[in-house]
Amino acid sequence: MNLKNTMNKIVLGVGLSALLITTACGTPKKEGVAATVNGVDITQEEFVKNYASQRNYYTLSAGSESYLTEKSPQDPSKTMDQVIKESVLNDLIDMEILKQDAEKLGIKAEEAEIDKELNTVKEQMGGQEAFNEQLKQMGSNEAYYRKYFTNLNIMKQYYKVKEKEFKASEDEIKKYYDEHKDEYFTADAAHILVKDVNEANLIKKELSKGADFAQIAKEKSTDKGSAEKGGELGEFSNGMMVKEFEDVVKSIKVGEISDPVESQFGFHIIKLNKFENKKLEEVKEIIESAVTQQKYKDHLDNLKKEAKIEKYVNVKDDIEIPEEFKLPTAATKAEDKSKETPADEVGNSTVETKEKAKANKASNTKENKNAKNTEKTEEKSK
Repeated sequence: MNLKNTMNKIVLGVGLSALLITTACGTPKKEGVAATVNGVDITQEEFVKNYASQRNYYTLSAGSESYLTEKSPQDPSKTMDQVIKESVLNDLIDMEILKQDAEKLGIKAEEAEIDKELNTVKEQMGGQEAFNEQLKQMGSNEAYYRKYFTNLNIMKQYYKVKEKEFKASEDEIKKYYDEHKDEYFTADAAHILVKDVNEANLIKKELSKGADFAQIAKEKSTDKGSAEKGGELGEFSNGMMVKEFEDVVKSIKVGEISDPVESQFGFHIIKLNKFENKKLEEVKEIIESAVTQQKYKDHLDNLKKEAKIEKYVNVKDDIEIPEEFKLPTAATKAEDKSKETPADEVGNSTVETKEKAKANKASNTKENKNAKNTEKTEEKSK
Protein backbone atom coordinates (compact mmCIF):
# COMPACT_ATOMS: atom_id res chain seq x y z
CA MET A 1 0.00 0.00 0.00
CA ASN A 2 1.28 3.45 -0.89
CA LEU A 3 0.92 5.56 2.26
CA LYS A 4 1.48 8.74 0.25
CA ASN A 5 -1.70 8.06 -1.75
CA THR A 6 -3.61 7.31 1.43
CA MET A 7 -2.27 10.45 3.09
CA ASN A 8 -3.35 12.38 0.02
CA LYS A 9 -6.90 11.18 0.63
CA ILE A 10 -6.54 12.42 4.19
CA VAL A 11 -5.30 15.80 2.99
CA LEU A 12 -8.00 16.10 0.36
CA GLY A 13 -10.84 14.18 1.89
CA VAL A 14 -11.59 16.32 4.92
CA GLY A 15 -13.38 19.09 3.01
CA LEU A 16 -17.15 18.81 2.80
CA SER A 17 -17.95 21.71 0.49
CA ALA A 18 -16.42 23.08 -2.70
CA LEU A 19 -17.05 26.63 -1.52
CA LEU A 20 -14.27 28.52 0.24
CA ILE A 21 -15.32 30.84 3.03
CA THR A 22 -13.67 34.23 2.77
CA THR A 23 -11.18 34.82 5.55
CA ALA A 24 -12.59 37.17 8.14
CA CYS A 25 -10.94 40.54 8.27
CA GLY A 26 -10.57 42.63 11.38
CA THR A 27 -11.75 39.90 13.77
CA PRO A 28 -9.78 40.16 17.02
CA LYS A 29 -7.65 37.12 17.74
CA LYS A 30 -8.74 34.68 20.44
CA GLU A 31 -5.78 33.20 22.28
CA GLY A 32 -5.14 29.58 21.27
CA VAL A 33 -8.18 29.45 18.99
CA ALA A 34 -8.22 29.29 15.18
CA ALA A 35 -12.00 29.54 14.78
CA THR A 36 -15.29 29.02 16.58
CA VAL A 37 -18.35 27.25 15.17
CA ASN A 38 -21.58 27.87 17.05
CA GLY A 39 -19.52 28.68 20.13
CA VAL A 40 -17.29 25.58 19.87
CA ASP A 41 -13.56 26.30 19.57
CA ILE A 42 -11.28 24.86 16.90
CA THR A 43 -7.92 25.13 18.60
CA GLN A 44 -4.87 26.74 17.08
CA GLU A 45 -2.98 23.54 17.86
CA GLU A 46 -5.37 21.48 15.75
CA PHE A 47 -5.18 24.00 12.92
CA VAL A 48 -1.36 24.01 12.98
CA LYS A 49 -1.13 20.21 12.87
CA ASN A 50 -3.53 20.00 9.93
CA TYR A 51 -1.78 22.85 8.14
CA ALA A 52 1.64 21.25 8.68
CA SER A 53 0.47 17.92 7.31
CA GLN A 54 -1.04 19.45 4.15
CA ARG A 55 1.95 21.75 3.73
CA ASN A 56 4.24 18.72 3.89
CA TYR A 57 2.19 16.81 1.35
CA TYR A 58 2.35 19.58 -1.24
CA THR A 59 6.02 20.22 -0.56
CA LEU A 60 6.85 16.57 -1.16
CA SER A 61 4.64 16.42 -4.27
CA ALA A 62 6.27 19.52 -5.75
CA GLY A 63 9.79 18.49 -4.73
CA SER A 64 10.64 21.75 -3.03
CA GLU A 65 9.35 24.26 -0.48
CA SER A 66 9.63 26.95 -3.16
CA TYR A 67 6.22 25.74 -4.36
CA LEU A 68 4.68 27.36 -1.28
CA THR A 69 5.76 30.84 -2.39
CA GLU A 70 4.26 30.51 -5.88
CA LYS A 71 1.25 32.64 -6.72
CA SER A 72 -2.14 30.98 -6.74
CA PRO A 73 -3.38 30.52 -10.34
CA GLN A 74 -6.89 31.46 -9.19
CA ASP A 75 -5.92 34.45 -7.04
CA PRO A 76 -2.43 35.82 -7.75
CA SER A 77 -2.70 38.06 -4.68
CA LYS A 78 -2.22 34.93 -2.57
CA THR A 79 0.62 32.44 -2.34
CA MET A 80 -0.05 28.73 -2.44
CA ASP A 81 0.93 28.58 1.22
CA GLN A 82 -1.83 31.07 2.05
CA VAL A 83 -4.31 29.07 -0.03
CA ILE A 84 -3.40 25.92 1.89
CA LYS A 85 -3.95 27.72 5.21
CA GLU A 86 -7.35 28.96 4.05
CA SER A 87 -8.33 25.50 2.88
CA VAL A 88 -7.23 23.84 6.11
CA LEU A 89 -9.25 26.26 8.22
CA ASN A 90 -12.34 25.88 6.02
CA ASP A 91 -12.07 22.09 6.10
CA LEU A 92 -11.88 22.10 9.90
CA ILE A 93 -14.92 24.37 10.06
CA ASP A 94 -16.86 22.15 7.65
CA MET A 95 -16.03 19.08 9.72
CA GLU A 96 -17.04 20.75 12.97
CA ILE A 97 -20.40 21.77 11.48
CA LEU A 98 -21.05 18.18 10.37
CA LYS A 99 -19.95 16.72 13.72
CA GLN A 100 -22.27 19.02 15.62
CA ASP A 101 -25.24 17.93 13.49
CA ALA A 102 -24.17 14.28 13.71
CA GLU A 103 -24.08 14.54 17.50
CA LYS A 104 -27.72 15.68 17.50
CA LEU A 105 -28.54 12.43 15.68
CA GLY A 106 -26.67 10.38 18.26
CA ILE A 107 -23.82 9.53 15.91
CA LYS A 108 -20.50 8.82 17.61
CA ALA A 109 -17.14 7.54 16.41
CA GLU A 110 -16.92 3.74 16.33
CA GLU A 111 -13.57 3.15 18.01
CA ALA A 112 -13.42 -0.57 17.15
CA GLU A 113 -13.96 0.20 13.47
CA ILE A 114 -11.32 2.93 13.58
CA ASP A 115 -8.83 0.51 15.18
CA LYS A 116 -9.58 -1.99 12.42
CA GLU A 117 -8.98 0.57 9.65
CA LEU A 118 -5.73 1.73 11.22
CA ASN A 119 -4.43 -1.77 11.79
CA THR A 120 -5.21 -2.72 8.20
CA VAL A 121 -3.05 0.16 6.97
CA LYS A 122 -0.21 -0.85 9.30
CA GLU A 123 -0.33 -4.43 8.06
CA GLN A 124 -0.30 -3.33 4.43
CA MET A 125 2.67 -1.11 5.21
CA GLY A 126 4.62 -4.00 6.71
CA GLY A 127 4.01 -3.42 10.40
CA GLN A 128 4.18 -0.70 13.02
CA GLU A 129 7.86 0.11 12.53
CA ALA A 130 7.57 0.58 8.77
CA PHE A 131 4.36 2.57 9.29
CA ASN A 132 6.08 4.90 11.76
CA GLU A 133 9.08 5.38 9.50
CA GLN A 134 7.03 6.40 6.49
CA LEU A 135 4.97 8.78 8.58
CA LYS A 136 8.21 10.32 9.79
CA GLN A 137 9.41 10.80 6.22
CA MET A 138 6.13 12.53 5.44
CA GLY A 139 6.21 14.78 8.48
CA SER A 140 3.17 13.27 10.17
CA ASN A 141 2.26 10.99 13.07
CA GLU A 142 -0.18 8.27 14.04
CA ALA A 143 -2.39 10.59 16.10
CA TYR A 144 -3.11 12.72 13.03
CA TYR A 145 -3.75 9.61 10.97
CA ARG A 146 -6.15 8.27 13.59
CA LYS A 147 -8.02 11.59 13.68
CA TYR A 148 -8.61 11.25 9.95
CA PHE A 149 -10.15 7.80 10.36
CA THR A 150 -12.27 9.11 13.24
CA ASN A 151 -13.65 11.94 11.10
CA LEU A 152 -14.17 9.60 8.16
CA ASN A 153 -16.07 7.16 10.36
CA ILE A 154 -18.43 9.90 11.56
CA MET A 155 -18.90 11.20 8.01
CA LYS A 156 -19.80 7.74 6.70
CA GLN A 157 -22.38 7.17 9.43
CA TYR A 158 -23.83 10.64 8.91
CA TYR A 159 -24.13 10.20 5.16
CA LYS A 160 -25.78 6.81 5.61
CA VAL A 161 -28.50 8.42 7.73
CA LYS A 162 -28.96 11.40 5.42
CA GLU A 163 -28.89 9.24 2.30
CA LYS A 164 -32.19 7.66 3.40
CA GLU A 165 -33.65 11.08 4.20
CA PHE A 166 -32.62 12.53 0.83
CA LYS A 167 -33.42 9.48 -1.31
CA ALA A 168 -34.50 10.69 -4.75
CA SER A 169 -38.15 10.23 -5.65
CA GLU A 170 -39.34 8.88 -8.99
CA ASP A 171 -40.51 12.35 -10.00
CA GLU A 172 -37.12 13.87 -9.11
CA ILE A 173 -35.31 11.21 -11.13
CA LYS A 174 -37.52 11.80 -14.16
CA LYS A 175 -37.14 15.57 -13.90
CA TYR A 176 -33.34 15.31 -13.65
CA TYR A 177 -33.21 12.97 -16.65
CA ASP A 178 -35.31 15.31 -18.79
CA GLU A 179 -33.07 18.25 -17.88
CA HIS A 180 -29.77 16.37 -18.43
CA LYS A 181 -30.71 13.90 -21.13
CA ASP A 182 -27.83 14.83 -23.46
CA GLU A 183 -25.33 14.02 -20.72
CA TYR A 184 -26.17 10.33 -21.07
CA PHE A 185 -25.53 8.95 -24.54
CA THR A 186 -23.81 6.51 -26.85
CA ALA A 187 -22.16 7.86 -29.96
CA ASP A 188 -19.97 6.88 -32.88
CA ALA A 189 -17.53 9.36 -34.37
CA ALA A 190 -14.38 9.81 -36.42
CA HIS A 191 -11.76 12.52 -36.01
CA ILE A 192 -8.70 14.05 -37.57
CA LEU A 193 -6.14 15.17 -35.00
CA VAL A 194 -3.38 17.69 -35.75
CA LYS A 195 -1.09 19.80 -33.60
CA ASP A 196 -1.45 23.16 -35.34
CA VAL A 197 -4.65 25.23 -35.46
CA ASN A 198 -3.77 26.67 -38.87
CA GLU A 199 -3.43 23.19 -40.34
CA ALA A 200 -6.73 22.23 -38.72
CA ASN A 201 -8.47 25.21 -40.31
CA LEU A 202 -7.05 24.35 -43.73
CA ILE A 203 -8.26 20.76 -43.40
CA LYS A 204 -11.71 21.98 -42.44
CA LYS A 205 -11.81 24.12 -45.59
CA GLU A 206 -10.81 21.11 -47.72
CA LEU A 207 -13.57 19.04 -46.14
CA SER A 208 -16.10 21.82 -46.75
CA LYS A 209 -15.21 21.63 -50.44
CA GLY A 210 -15.91 17.90 -50.52
CA ALA A 211 -12.57 16.32 -49.66
CA ASP A 212 -12.74 12.73 -48.37
CA PHE A 213 -12.64 12.68 -44.56
CA ALA A 214 -11.21 9.17 -44.28
CA GLN A 215 -8.44 9.83 -46.78
CA ILE A 216 -7.31 13.05 -45.05
CA ALA A 217 -7.39 11.26 -41.69
CA LYS A 218 -5.10 8.55 -43.07
CA GLU A 219 -2.70 11.10 -44.51
CA LYS A 220 -2.61 13.84 -41.87
CA SER A 221 -4.02 12.72 -38.51
CA THR A 222 -1.43 12.40 -35.75
CA ASP A 223 -3.64 9.86 -34.01
CA LYS A 224 -2.10 6.86 -35.73
CA GLY A 225 -4.42 4.35 -34.11
CA SER A 226 -7.56 5.84 -35.65
CA ALA A 227 -5.83 7.27 -38.75
CA GLU A 228 -5.35 3.76 -40.13
CA LYS A 229 -9.13 3.36 -39.96
CA GLY A 230 -9.90 6.65 -41.65
CA GLY A 231 -10.19 8.42 -38.31
CA GLU A 232 -12.90 6.09 -37.00
CA LEU A 233 -13.05 5.87 -33.21
CA GLY A 234 -15.93 3.46 -32.96
CA GLU A 235 -18.73 3.60 -30.40
CA PHE A 236 -18.28 5.28 -27.03
CA SER A 237 -20.43 6.52 -24.15
CA ASN A 238 -20.59 9.71 -22.12
CA GLY A 239 -17.59 10.06 -19.83
CA MET A 240 -15.17 8.27 -22.15
CA MET A 241 -13.88 11.37 -23.94
CA VAL A 242 -12.36 14.57 -22.63
CA LYS A 243 -14.81 17.39 -22.03
CA GLU A 244 -13.89 19.44 -25.12
CA PHE A 245 -14.45 16.46 -27.42
CA GLU A 246 -17.65 15.39 -25.68
CA ASP A 247 -19.14 18.90 -25.78
CA VAL A 248 -18.76 19.01 -29.57
CA VAL A 249 -20.28 15.55 -29.99
CA LYS A 250 -23.36 16.73 -28.06
CA SER A 251 -23.66 19.93 -30.08
CA ILE A 252 -23.45 18.76 -33.70
CA LYS A 253 -25.86 16.72 -35.82
CA VAL A 254 -25.30 13.22 -37.14
CA GLY A 255 -23.38 13.47 -40.41
CA GLU A 256 -22.00 16.92 -39.57
CA ILE A 257 -18.28 17.75 -39.44
CA SER A 258 -17.23 20.10 -36.65
CA ASP A 259 -14.95 23.10 -36.69
CA PRO A 260 -11.54 22.45 -35.07
CA VAL A 261 -11.73 22.05 -31.30
CA GLU A 262 -8.69 22.07 -29.03
CA SER A 263 -7.95 19.55 -26.28
CA GLN A 264 -4.72 18.53 -24.55
CA PHE A 265 -4.05 16.20 -27.48
CA GLY A 266 -4.18 18.87 -30.15
CA PHE A 267 -6.89 20.09 -32.55
CA HIS A 268 -9.71 17.72 -33.44
CA ILE A 269 -12.01 17.85 -36.44
CA ILE A 270 -14.89 15.57 -35.55
CA LYS A 271 -17.40 13.78 -37.78
CA LEU A 272 -20.43 12.44 -35.94
CA ASN A 273 -21.70 9.13 -37.27
CA LYS A 274 -24.29 8.28 -34.61
CA PHE A 275 -25.74 9.80 -31.44
CA GLU A 276 -28.38 8.26 -29.20
CA ASN A 277 -29.56 9.27 -25.75
CA LYS A 278 -29.54 6.47 -23.23
CA LYS A 279 -32.95 5.47 -21.94
CA LEU A 280 -33.97 6.43 -18.43
CA GLU A 281 -33.90 2.81 -17.34
CA GLU A 282 -30.24 2.55 -18.32
CA VAL A 283 -29.12 5.47 -16.17
CA LYS A 284 -31.73 5.47 -13.41
CA GLU A 285 -29.34 4.33 -10.66
CA ILE A 286 -26.72 6.89 -11.68
CA ILE A 287 -29.28 9.69 -11.67
CA GLU A 288 -30.75 8.59 -8.35
CA SER A 289 -27.29 8.81 -6.80
CA ALA A 290 -26.62 12.22 -8.40
CA VAL A 291 -29.90 13.68 -7.11
CA THR A 292 -29.36 12.28 -3.62
CA GLN A 293 -25.82 13.64 -3.46
CA GLN A 294 -26.97 17.07 -4.63
CA LYS A 295 -29.63 17.18 -1.92
CA TYR A 296 -26.99 16.16 0.62
CA LYS A 297 -24.66 18.91 -0.56
CA ASP A 298 -27.48 21.46 -0.37
CA HIS A 299 -28.13 20.32 3.19
CA LEU A 300 -24.48 20.86 4.15
CA ASP A 301 -24.49 24.28 2.52
CA ASN A 302 -27.58 25.25 4.52
CA LEU A 303 -25.95 24.08 7.76
CA LYS A 304 -23.00 26.30 6.95
CA LYS A 305 -25.18 29.31 6.20
CA GLU A 306 -26.99 28.91 9.50
CA ALA A 307 -23.82 28.36 11.54
CA LYS A 308 -22.25 31.16 13.53
CA ILE A 309 -18.61 31.15 12.45
CA GLU A 310 -15.73 33.28 13.66
CA LYS A 311 -12.21 33.04 12.24
CA TYR A 312 -9.07 34.19 13.98
CA VAL A 313 -6.36 33.01 11.57
CA ASN A 314 -4.44 35.49 9.44
CA VAL A 315 -3.16 33.43 6.51
CA LYS A 316 -0.31 35.90 5.98
CA ASP A 317 1.17 35.11 9.38
CA ASP A 318 4.11 32.70 9.56
CA ILE A 319 3.43 29.51 11.48
CA GLU A 320 5.97 27.61 13.55
CA ILE A 321 5.83 23.95 12.51
CA PRO A 322 5.88 21.51 15.45
CA GLU A 323 9.00 19.35 15.59
CA GLU A 324 7.05 16.13 15.02
CA PHE A 325 5.58 17.57 11.80
CA LYS A 326 8.82 18.82 10.30
CA LEU A 327 10.01 17.10 7.15
CA PRO A 328 13.46 15.49 7.13
CA THR A 329 16.09 18.00 5.99
CA ALA A 330 16.83 16.02 2.83
CA ALA A 331 13.21 16.32 1.71
CA THR A 332 12.97 20.08 2.20
CA LYS A 333 16.25 20.75 0.39
CA ALA A 334 15.53 18.52 -2.59
CA GLU A 335 16.00 20.02 -6.02
CA ASP A 336 12.89 21.15 -7.87
CA LYS A 337 11.26 18.37 -9.84
CA SER A 338 8.54 18.61 -12.43
CA LYS A 339 5.60 19.87 -10.41
CA GLU A 340 3.08 17.23 -11.32
CA THR A 341 0.17 16.03 -9.23
CA PRO A 342 -1.41 12.84 -10.58
CA ALA A 343 -5.03 13.36 -11.54
CA ASP A 344 -6.21 10.48 -9.35
CA GLU A 345 -4.69 12.22 -6.32
CA VAL A 346 -6.65 15.37 -6.84
CA GLY A 347 -10.04 14.04 -5.89
CA ASN A 348 -12.66 16.55 -4.46
CA SER A 349 -10.26 18.89 -2.70
CA THR A 350 -11.45 22.30 -1.66
CA VAL A 351 -7.87 23.52 -1.78
CA GLU A 352 -7.17 25.75 -4.75
CA THR A 353 -4.15 23.58 -5.52
CA LYS A 354 -6.61 21.28 -7.23
CA GLU A 355 -7.06 23.83 -9.99
CA LYS A 356 -3.30 24.12 -10.40
CA ALA A 357 -3.02 20.36 -10.71
CA LYS A 358 -5.80 20.36 -13.29
CA ALA A 359 -3.99 23.03 -15.27
CA ASN A 360 -0.79 21.00 -15.22
CA LYS A 361 -2.69 17.97 -16.50
CA ALA A 362 -4.66 20.18 -18.95
CA SER A 363 -7.80 18.27 -18.12
CA ASN A 364 -11.17 19.89 -17.46
CA THR A 365 -13.35 16.82 -17.10
CA LYS A 366 -16.25 16.31 -14.74
CA GLU A 367 -15.94 15.77 -11.06
CA ASN A 368 -14.60 12.32 -10.14
CA LYS A 369 -13.88 11.54 -13.78
CA ASN A 370 -10.68 13.59 -14.20
CA ALA A 371 -8.24 10.72 -14.45
CA LYS A 372 -10.67 8.30 -16.13
CA ASN A 373 -11.61 10.63 -18.97
CA THR A 374 -8.02 11.46 -19.88
CA GLU A 375 -6.91 7.85 -19.79
CA LYS A 376 -9.91 6.56 -21.70
CA THR A 377 -9.65 9.21 -24.39
CA GLU A 378 -6.01 8.39 -24.92
CA GLU A 379 -6.98 4.75 -25.37
CA LYS A 380 -9.67 5.66 -27.86
CA SER A 381 -7.82 8.26 -29.87
CA LYS A 382 -4.25 6.98 -29.74
